[in-house]
Amino acid sequence: MLQELPFSVDSDARSNHRVRRLGQLSARRKGWRILHIVVYAGISLAGMLGASAANAKEYVLGPQDKLRVKVYEWRASRDKIFGWDALNDEYTVGPNGSVSLPLVGEIKAAGLTTGEIANSIGDSLMKSTGLARKPNTAVEIVQFRPFYVVGKVTQSGEFAYRPGLTVLQALSIAGGLRTREDRDARFEREVIQGEGDVSLLRLNEASLLARKARLEAELSHASDIQFPAQLTSRIQDDVFAMLLKQERLIFQARSEGLDTQVRALHGLREFLQKELASLEAQLVFLDKQIGSIQKELTAVSALVVKGLAAAPREFSLERALAQAQSERLSAETSLLRGRQEISKTDISILELQDGRKNEVTIDLRQTQAELDALESKTETARRLLYESAVSAPSLLARRTDAELAAPIYTIFRPSADGATVQIQASETSAVEPGDTIKVEIPLAEDETGALDLTSTERHEAPGIELKAETAGDTAGIP
Repeated sequence: MLQELPFSVDSDARSNHRVRRLGQLSARRKGWRILHIVVYAGISLAGMLGASAANAKEYVLGPQDKLRVKVYEWRASRDKIFGWDALNDEYTVGPNGSVSLPLVGEIKAAGLTTGEIANSIGDSLMKSTGLARKPNTAVEIVQFRPFYVVGKVTQSGEFAYRPGLTVLQALSIAGGLRTREDRDARFEREVIQGEGDVSLLRLNEASLLARKARLEAELSHASDIQFPAQLTSRIQDDVFAMLLKQERLIFQARSEGLDTQVRALHGLREFLQKELASLEAQLVFLDKQIGSIQKELTAVSALVVKGLAAAPREFSLERALAQAQSERLSAETSLLRGRQEISKTDISILELQDGRKNEVTIDLRQTQAELDALESKTETARRLLYESAVSAPSLLARRTDAELAAPIYTIFRPSADGATVQIQASETSAVEPGDTIKVEIPLAEDETGALDLTSTERHEAPGIELKAETAGDTAGIP
């Protein structure tokens, strides 16, 4: 037997129609609600944009701004527009805040907008040229005056300004914050450079010590160089072995050169002495010859007086006596000249030896001065290397927790009265031309003081010595 349904078909259809009607009304209400929200948001956004445009600050000119001036005049009589070519050019606002224009002179620009300075130029032209009305003048900014970024940034310096610039944008222009990786790389480069500097200074010191030993050997006329223990202990090193070899070669060459010059002068002296001996023997022979001629002349002169000898014979003997006396005089002159040459040779030998001694003494004094200066440079280089290799990484390790600290931005803005206003800024703060943005990263509490490593930390630094060993009055080679 069939059971009766609780509702009839008609009542079910009416119920479905009522449900659909309620759904349409609900959807319509939701649409109106969404439209109301969109319209309200649009009105609010328009109000915000209007308020922002109303509150926007118009750009004010200042020194270093570069302007382009355009001046035109409508002449109705000719129905043409004429440009003032003498004025249509680019100008830079000077340090005094003024712009110098032809036909106008200096016009104040600092503190004015482009529209205000354009009106000022038009008024000045109308007065200076006697126009009935001022010409049309337009001024536009070609290049804004720069702003500056300093502090913990990758690249500090001067940058070109653009309107609407914020602190965060300025930071991005400066390359962003200086990261720890940049500092680590810098310290690594400093360590490499410091090691190279110390190695070069040590090599220079070894070279000066070797030169000093060679000069001392030359000064004492030693047969060989006595190098200090700092050098001989490292003879296995090819660089040091070559250095000592070069100094020995220089010592040998200089000694042989001096000996050769001295031997040559001694040889010349011996030759002059032999020549003097020959001249002295010649004088003895000439004296005998003159004596013989004088005896013969005396005898012939007596015979001529008695008429037993001819007069020409007497004249011939007189000529022979005069010639012999002349030869003796020449021999005496040559003897004196030879003795003078011997004296000059002796003086040359002394001057050569004294000159070499003075030269070696001066070189030795200069070498010692260079060693003293090099000792100070080496000590400084070692300390800098120690700071780069040990102290700086230790500081960076303590800065690890401070890397996430928020940077501090400070804007230094020049005011109209010439003073500088200091403004604490954020990343969204507006930047104006001429501003200097200082970026700082706060240090951790244990970084506020200077580095002060304990003696334990110093001894734990491998391969770095702050004090060089010394031997006598010279710095040692570690």
